[in-house]
Amino acid sequence: MATESVLHHLNPPQLEAVTARGGALMVLAGAGSGKTRVLTRRLAHLLQADSLHPSEILAVTFTNKAAREMRERVVDILQLDPITSRSLWIGTFHGMGARILRMHAEKLGYDSQFIILDTSEQERMIKKLLAELHFQHVYWTPKRLAGSISRWKDDGLKPEDLTETHIRFPGDREKVRSIFSHYQDELRRTNSMDFGDLLVNCLVLWSKFPEVLDTFRSRFIHVLVDEYQDTNRVQYEWMKQIASGHGNLCVVGDDDQSIYSWRGARLDNILRFEEDFPNAKIVRLEQNYRSTGNILKAAGQLINNNSGRMEKSLWTEGESGPQLVRFTAEDGMDEARFVAQEIFRECGDGRFGRAAILVRASRQTRTIEEALGREMIPYRVVGGLRFMDRAEIRDAVAYLRLAFSFRDDLAFERIINTPKRKIGPSALAAIQEAAKVGNGPLLEGARRIVAENRLGPAVRAKLADFIQLIDEAHHLLMDEEHPELVLDLLLERSGYKDALETAERAEDKRDNLNELRAYLVQEDNLAGFLERAVLDSDPGDEKGTIEADKVVISTLHSAKGLEFPLVFLVGLEENLMPHKLAIDEGEAGLEEERRLMYVGMTRAKEKLYLSHARRRLMYNRYEPAMPSRFLKELPVETIETRGLRVSVKSGAAFRPGAALRPNRSRFKRY
Repeated sequence: MATESVLHHLNPPQLEAVTARGGALMVLAGAGSGKTRVLTRRLAHLLQADSLHPSEILAVTFTNKAAREMRERVVDILQLDPITSRSLWIGTFHGMGARILRMHAEKLGYDSQFIILDTSEQERMIKKLLAELHFQHVYWTPKRLAGSISRWKDDGLKPEDLTETHIRFPGDREKVRSIFSHYQDELRRTNSMDFGDLLVNCLVLWSKFPEVLDTFRSRFIHVLVDEYQDTNRVQYEWMKQIASGHGNLCVVGDDDQSIYSWRGARLDNILRFEEDFPNAKIVRLEQNYRSTGNILKAAGQLINNNSGRMEKSLWTEGESGPQLVRFTAEDGMDEARFVAQEIFRECGDGRFGRAAILVRASRQTRTIEEALGREMIPYRVVGGLRFMDRAEIRDAVAYLRLAFSFRDDLAFERIINTPKRKIGPSALAAIQEAAKVGNGPLLEGARRIVAENRLGPAVRAKLADFIQLIDEAHHLLMDEEHPELVLDLLLERSGYKDALETAERAEDKRDNLNELRAYLVQEDNLAGFLERAVLDSDPGDEKGTIEADKVVISTLHSAKGLEFPLVFLVGLEENLMPHKLAIDEGEAGLEEERRLMYVGMTRAKEKLYLSHARRRLMYNRYEPAMPSRFLKELPVETIETRGLRVSVKSGAAFRPGAALRPNRSRFKRY
């Protein structure tokens, strides 16, 4: 493919962003302005025009879906062969961190086949530690501790760095520091890392062994970063260090779509880019290819009320389109009825996937789901249970994990009694004590218990069979037996498959296990699969496949990156949008909520509805609701008002217009 075709169909700012060379570059890419096209074309242009090898460019983003899309587009543009495409360093921050650490894990005292824990496994490990340390606290639950430790790691904090800013009460501070420290020790003992460690440990590695950092600086001549506005402190430091040798760092992001501060994202990273890289070039992508003129005008006027932003103004060559519809409902049920009826009317051809309903809080979806159900409108809720999170899949993967690594205590604890083997609490406690005495993993403790004949004959026999099965599976894996055949052995001999026959939803679970087996058939090695199984389950990563015949219901946070012809933003009321917690945070909180509404508005391609209710059911009673302050910030000429009005004669609420269909509600349909 000629260079001209790589640069084909790019507008002037896009072309400038793709071809710019010589140091740092920040591409401010407004919503719907072709961000992905610019990023992939720049990568392709670097490979082609600069004659770089694929392994000389590092491209990082936040989700596996985005990374796969980037890789597929580059491969398609340049028609790369499979061998060359495999040398591309394109992936998530965590995926690239894991790849680097596996190359040098022994320098940090880890085995290269270290285990990566997901969020639920973090909580299980912390719960176990709390029991051992006899720490019970109403506030510091395993879930809260796991979340807090993750955030502290995202900020590059160690246990000794925690101050009153992070933990208010001194008594709690010392105990939480101790738990954090013990947690890190337990991770090392079990050859495990959590998501935060995948980047923090890279920084530790580079600090202790600067020659390793120099190797990566020399290897990656260009570094590209997607969704830069979502980077946290450690991600920023990680990419800055890799790019610090040559300074060829290109970041693409939009400060107006920075909505993840609660995950540790730092808007300052994008606002201070020019300070950190004084000679940086800034390119603004402002032409929008997604939304109509009225949607862009309203969203633009809204976001202009934020002071913490870099100036840009979206525009389109397309039509102005219909006005935005502002609907005032009597209550949440009335709002949900209106939304369902409008979707039914707008999607009369059955293509319900054209519509999305976006909410600020997940608790809002129940009333909406009921209304859609009454109208017999199919829907799906984004953010449902992921495939790898299903219990039977977690069980099967735990069997594989333990066979792969005897040090995986979390996998051992999950499957030692799954299916039931009558290994009760006392037997498990004996195994734990034996492991602790030998300073080894639980599987070694189990071996010691069996060898010393410290259990009853029946339990000892069950435990011995379990150990023998794991050993046999391990040897098969070391002999490079296909992973799906090892899974067959584990599920058959463990009795798991037989136990499934009497389980609820047995057929669904069998289908899921067959799907897992199909995944494994395509795998070259189990290690790669086990790593992706965890990294692909990173919260907020996958949004699933949007189905053409189903309405999408999503939170505003989960909707980022999606687009629909028809969008309903519901519940636009004070204390809900903006959320009460954000209001309590002051101007910074309000500005992030405004960005969140901006993201929701710019998901719409053709038509946008904004709805709110005069009262809403809260804690089993109706509370009056005030329209969101953000509605006042929209240009009136872009808005069509519908909904309740007050009769001058009677003061009764009424809605003008004819009903679409008969309805028993005392409120007329518009």
